[in-house]
Amino acid sequence: MSGVANMQEAATAEADAVCDPRLRGLVDYWAARRGPDRPAPARHELDPADMQPLLPWIMLLDVLDDDYRYRLVGTGLDGLFGRALTGTTLRQSWPAHMGGHWRHWMDRASREALPVATGAILNTRRGRLRLDGVILPLSNHPGRIDMLLCGVMGSSMRRPPSPLLRPTDEVVEDELLGFQAMPLTL
Repeated sequence: MSGVANMQEAATAEADAVCDPRLRGLVDYWAARRGPDRPAPARHELDPADMQPLLPWIMLLDVLDDDYRYRLVGTGLDGLFGRALTGTTLRQSWPAHMGGHWRHWMDRASREALPVATGAILNTRRGRLRLDGVILPLSNHPGRIDMLLCGVMGSSMRRPPSPLLRPTDEVVEDELLGFQAMPLTL
Protein backbone atom coordinates (compact mmCIF):
# COMPACT_ATOMS: atom_id res chain seq x y z
CA MET A 1 0.00 0.00 0.00
CA SER A 2 2.99 2.28 -0.09
CA GLY A 3 3.56 4.87 -2.74
CA VAL A 4 -0.02 6.11 -2.91
CA ALA A 5 -0.27 9.87 -2.88
CA ASN A 6 -2.74 11.42 -0.49
CA MET A 7 -3.46 8.14 1.27
CA GLN A 8 -5.09 8.97 4.54
CA GLU A 9 -7.53 7.82 7.14
CA ALA A 10 -9.81 10.61 8.19
CA ALA A 11 -11.32 10.75 11.63
CA THR A 12 -14.65 9.09 12.18
CA ALA A 13 -17.33 11.11 10.40
CA GLU A 14 -21.08 11.48 10.45
CA ALA A 15 -23.03 10.04 7.53
CA ASP A 16 -23.47 13.51 6.05
CA ALA A 17 -19.71 13.45 5.33
CA VAL A 18 -20.57 11.15 2.41
CA CYS A 19 -20.53 13.67 -0.43
CA ASP A 20 -22.61 11.90 -3.05
CA PRO A 21 -26.31 12.26 -2.15
CA ARG A 22 -27.14 8.86 -3.66
CA LEU A 23 -24.55 7.16 -1.45
CA ARG A 24 -25.75 9.14 1.56
CA GLY A 25 -29.25 7.86 0.78
CA LEU A 26 -27.93 4.28 0.72
CA VAL A 27 -26.26 4.80 4.12
CA ASP A 28 -29.51 6.24 5.53
CA TYR A 29 -31.51 3.30 4.12
CA TRP A 30 -29.02 0.78 5.60
CA ALA A 31 -29.14 2.53 8.99
CA ALA A 32 -32.95 2.51 9.03
CA ARG A 33 -33.00 -1.23 8.24
CA ARG A 34 -30.38 -1.89 10.90
CA GLY A 35 -32.35 -0.20 13.66
CA PRO A 36 -30.93 1.20 16.89
CA ASP A 37 -29.96 -2.02 18.67
CA ARG A 38 -28.08 -4.06 16.05
CA PRO A 39 -24.71 -3.62 14.38
CA ALA A 40 -26.04 -4.48 10.90
CA PRO A 41 -29.22 -5.49 9.08
CA ALA A 42 -29.65 -8.85 7.34
CA ARG A 43 -29.70 -9.07 3.55
CA HIS A 44 -33.35 -10.19 3.51
CA GLU A 45 -34.27 -6.88 5.18
CA LEU A 46 -33.13 -4.94 2.12
CA ASP A 47 -35.68 -4.52 -0.65
CA PRO A 48 -34.18 -3.97 -4.13
CA ALA A 49 -37.30 -2.00 -5.08
CA ASP A 50 -36.34 0.56 -2.43
CA MET A 51 -32.92 0.97 -4.05
CA GLN A 52 -34.03 0.90 -7.71
CA PRO A 53 -32.06 3.96 -8.92
CA LEU A 54 -28.90 2.71 -7.18
CA LEU A 55 -28.94 -0.92 -8.35
CA PRO A 56 -26.47 -0.34 -11.23
CA TRP A 57 -23.99 1.05 -8.67
CA ILE A 58 -24.33 -1.55 -5.92
CA MET A 59 -22.27 -4.63 -5.08
CA LEU A 60 -23.00 -7.44 -2.65
CA LEU A 61 -19.91 -9.31 -1.47
CA ASP A 62 -19.70 -12.54 0.52
CA VAL A 63 -17.21 -12.40 3.38
CA LEU A 64 -14.88 -15.41 3.01
CA ASP A 65 -12.18 -16.52 5.44
CA ASP A 66 -9.44 -14.63 3.60
CA ASP A 67 -11.12 -12.86 0.69
CA TYR A 68 -14.38 -11.39 -0.62
CA ARG A 69 -16.51 -12.85 -3.43
CA TYR A 70 -18.58 -10.56 -5.63
CA ARG A 71 -22.04 -12.12 -5.32
CA LEU A 72 -23.75 -9.38 -7.30
CA VAL A 73 -22.34 -6.40 -9.17
CA GLY A 74 -24.51 -3.75 -10.81
CA THR A 75 -24.27 -3.24 -14.55
CA GLY A 76 -23.09 0.36 -14.12
CA LEU A 77 -20.06 -0.88 -12.17
CA ASP A 78 -19.31 -3.62 -14.71
CA GLY A 79 -19.29 -0.89 -17.35
CA LEU A 80 -17.18 1.44 -15.24
CA PHE A 81 -14.57 -1.25 -14.50
CA GLY A 82 -14.69 -2.64 -18.04
CA ARG A 83 -15.39 -6.23 -16.99
CA ALA A 84 -17.89 -8.43 -15.18
CA LEU A 85 -16.91 -9.04 -11.55
CA THR A 86 -19.83 -11.20 -10.39
CA GLY A 87 -18.56 -14.57 -9.16
CA THR A 88 -14.93 -13.51 -8.86
CA THR A 89 -13.04 -12.64 -5.69
CA LEU A 90 -11.32 -9.40 -4.78
CA ARG A 91 -7.91 -11.10 -5.15
CA GLN A 92 -8.80 -12.48 -8.58
CA SER A 93 -10.15 -9.17 -9.81
CA TRP A 94 -7.61 -6.62 -8.61
CA PRO A 95 -3.84 -6.70 -8.16
CA ALA A 96 -2.64 -6.08 -4.60
CA HIS A 97 -1.57 -2.51 -5.39
CA MET A 98 -5.16 -1.73 -6.40
CA GLY A 99 -7.28 -3.87 -4.06
CA GLY A 100 -5.21 -3.76 -0.86
CA HIS A 101 -6.68 -0.49 0.39
CA TRP A 102 -10.26 -1.65 -0.08
CA ARG A 103 -9.41 -5.03 1.46
CA HIS A 104 -8.17 -3.27 4.61
CA TRP A 105 -11.45 -1.37 4.98
CA MET A 106 -13.59 -4.37 4.04
CA ASP A 107 -11.74 -6.31 6.75
CA ARG A 108 -12.53 -3.59 9.27
CA ALA A 109 -16.16 -3.38 8.16
CA SER A 110 -16.63 -7.14 8.48
CA ARG A 111 -14.67 -7.55 11.74
CA GLU A 112 -16.08 -4.51 13.54
CA ALA A 113 -19.53 -4.18 11.89
CA LEU A 114 -18.29 -0.75 10.83
CA PRO A 115 -19.83 1.36 8.04
CA VAL A 116 -17.10 3.04 5.98
CA ALA A 117 -16.88 5.81 3.38
CA THR A 118 -14.09 5.68 0.79
CA GLY A 119 -12.73 7.86 -1.97
CA ALA A 120 -10.10 7.04 -4.57
CA ILE A 121 -8.51 8.32 -7.74
CA LEU A 122 -7.28 5.68 -10.19
CA ASN A 123 -5.26 5.95 -13.36
CA THR A 124 -6.41 3.24 -15.75
CA ARG A 125 -5.87 2.36 -19.38
CA ARG A 126 -9.39 3.69 -19.92
CA GLY A 127 -8.63 7.04 -18.28
CA ARG A 128 -8.55 8.58 -14.83
CA LEU A 129 -11.45 7.71 -12.52
CA ARG A 130 -12.75 9.22 -9.30
CA LEU A 131 -14.52 6.60 -7.15
CA ASP A 132 -16.61 7.44 -4.10
CA GLY A 133 -18.01 4.53 -2.14
CA VAL A 134 -19.53 3.15 1.02
CA ILE A 135 -18.97 -0.26 2.60
CA LEU A 136 -21.90 -1.39 4.74
CA PRO A 137 -21.87 -4.64 6.74
CA LEU A 138 -24.72 -7.17 6.63
CA SER A 139 -25.37 -9.87 9.21
CA ASN A 140 -27.44 -12.87 8.14
CA HIS A 141 -26.41 -14.78 11.27
CA PRO A 142 -26.39 -13.17 14.73
CA GLY A 143 -22.96 -12.04 15.86
CA ARG A 144 -21.34 -12.46 12.44
CA ILE A 145 -20.89 -10.12 9.48
CA ASP A 146 -21.09 -12.38 6.43
CA MET A 147 -21.84 -9.94 3.60
CA LEU A 148 -20.97 -6.41 2.59
CA LEU A 149 -23.25 -4.02 0.73
CA CYS A 150 -21.14 -1.55 -1.24
CA GLY A 151 -22.27 1.43 -3.24
CA VAL A 152 -19.77 3.00 -5.66
CA MET A 153 -20.19 6.13 -7.74
CA GLY A 154 -17.56 6.69 -10.38
CA SER A 155 -16.81 9.49 -12.72
CA SER A 156 -14.24 10.05 -15.39
CA MET A 157 -11.69 12.76 -14.74
CA ARG A 158 -10.05 14.55 -17.62
CA ARG A 159 -6.30 14.86 -17.40
CA PRO A 160 -4.10 17.01 -19.59
CA PRO A 161 -2.25 14.95 -22.17
CA SER A 162 1.50 14.73 -21.83
CA PRO A 163 3.37 16.38 -24.72
CA LEU A 164 6.06 13.68 -24.47
CA LEU A 165 3.88 10.56 -24.50
CA ARG A 166 1.06 9.28 -26.61
CA PRO A 167 -2.14 8.77 -24.57
CA THR A 168 -1.80 4.97 -24.87
CA ASP A 169 1.70 5.17 -23.34
CA GLU A 170 0.75 7.20 -20.28
CA VAL A 171 -0.48 4.27 -18.20
CA VAL A 172 1.65 1.15 -18.27
CA GLU A 173 -0.53 -0.52 -15.64
CA ASP A 174 -3.48 0.55 -13.54
CA GLU A 175 -2.39 2.61 -10.56
CA LEU A 176 -4.05 4.00 -7.48
CA LEU A 177 -3.15 7.69 -7.23
CA GLY A 178 -5.04 8.57 -4.07
CA PHE A 179 -7.12 6.83 -1.45
CA GLN A 180 -8.91 7.92 1.68
CA ALA A 181 -11.36 6.22 4.00
CA MET A 182 -13.21 6.97 7.19
CA PRO A 183 -15.42 5.01 9.54
CA LEU A 184 -18.95 6.43 9.76
CA THR A 185 -20.85 7.02 12.97
CA LEU A 186 -24.61 6.74 12.67
